[in-house]
Amino acid sequence: MGELQLDPIPSVLIESMRDIGYSFESAIADIIDNSITAGAKHIQIEVRSEGNPAVAIIDDGDGLSRDQLIAAMRMGSSDPREQRSLGDLGRFGLGMKTASFSQCRRLTVYSSQSGVANAFTWDLDYVVETNSWSVIEQTNFQEVNFYNIFPSTGTVVLWEKIDRLGQQSSSGKKVTSSFERLVSDAEEHIALVFHRFLAGEPGCPKVDITLNGRQIDPLDPFNKKHSATILGPEELLPGGVVMQAYTLPHRKKYSSQKEYEKYGLRGGYQRNQGIYLYRAKRLIIHGTWFNLAQKTAITQLCRVRIDIDNTNDEDWKIDIKKVSAQLPEEARATIRRLLSRLSSPSKGVYKRMGAKQTTSASYPTWEIIKDSGLTRYAINRSHPTLLELQVLLNEDQTRKLSHTLDVIESGFPLDSLFVELTNNPETVVTPVIDEISFAAIVRDFFTHLKGQGIEEQTIIDQMRSTPIFSNSWDKVLRILGIKES
Repeated sequence: MGELQLDPIPSVLIESMRDIGYSFESAIADIIDNSITAGAKHIQIEVRSEGNPAVAIIDDGDGLSRDQLIAAMRMGSSDPREQRSLGDLGRFGLGMKTASFSQCRRLTVYSSQSGVANAFTWDLDYVVETNSWSVIEQTNFQEVNFYNIFPSTGTVVLWEKIDRLGQQSSSGKKVTSSFERLVSDAEEHIALVFHRFLAGEPGCPKVDITLNGRQIDPLDPFNKKHSATILGPEELLPGGVVMQAYTLPHRKKYSSQKEYEKYGLRGGYQRNQGIYLYRAKRLIIHGTWFNLAQKTAITQLCRVRIDIDNTNDEDWKIDIKKVSAQLPEEARATIRRLLSRLSSPSKGVYKRMGAKQTTSASYPTWEIIKDSGLTRYAINRSHPTLLELQVLLNEDQTRKLSHTLDVIESGFPLDSLFVELTNNPETVVTPVIDEISFAAIVRDFFTHLKGQGIEEQTIIDQMRSTPIFSNSWDKVLRILGIKES
């Protein structure tokens, strides 16, 4: 039996390695993983967009000796089968190179340890030209980009010849992507993926990260600090995996629309419901039910945190980019059994909100009528505003008003509403009533109930529990000329 050695062709393989599928933000995150593993407390990301674009990720970690740096520049510098320390965010020993090559054609890594600095460069054009796995050693550091802010101890990953930020249009003209948008997306991605490190959560080393001098604040997808967030009990899955469900607050519990949208994350609440998988406290994948359930409007507030450590990589099929995973069969079976209980608080929030709209004391504009297993929505004919209007109408006009309400009810856009609530629930809003009309509604409502002999304080209490008024309560009091103690 003969043996034939087939070494990969450098100029071909290194170009293929660029297309593993990193985005700009996931490539940045992969470099940050190395910095955190190296014990960095401060990570500085500098993005230069003018002239020749360049990106530098600078940390104050342990740094690397010359031999360690050479090993780190080697393709496949560590064995994924070897046992790692629990805080090690690496996996294949390829991340720094593949992440960098996905964005640039020139990668320089500078590292300083014990006062001794070294730097090596992968230049893909040089690899193609020489057709060899050759790195270039840098000897004059002052000629390297960003040298004036290099750390005395730590590591710098520098991207130059960035060529993946644009694409060719049909006319052949190069269209450059917005660097500002990429930087903004990267900032949000880092705030989410590393939120437990940025917050200094127990069990995580506290890390500060800046982007072009701006501090990145943690973005907790579970909004644990909000008093209305519901925390479920921790569940233990096979393999020492820990799971916990969270139910986010309903939109009405937020102080502003901006705050509500912040925790909806990119794409909104419905898209981002589901499982949030963390490996060694670092977010790997989020907003998925792993085909165990559908994403519905009524479960959109449910998010489930699953924590694994780096000894679970093979079971969970963590990929090289650390952006995808697969549920092991044992975990899948357990989660499927628990799924109904995990999502029930989210359903309960919407049911309670619905109940508030239909309580008899709140005079709802619409009534929910259930009959013979069917549900329909009807205008509340006993609403004080309608009753006050009917006082002014004769019998024929009252009959025509009733027919008009029938037409409005029959045209209720149920199908359209269902589609919008399923796909874009945060965009469904109620119409805004102008100031003059609102004042007239307040006065008519109050006048009608008072004309029935109801005490003023009782009327005030009932109006306070009616959404159209409770949402603008200070305005209602001003219109009625009432001061509450």
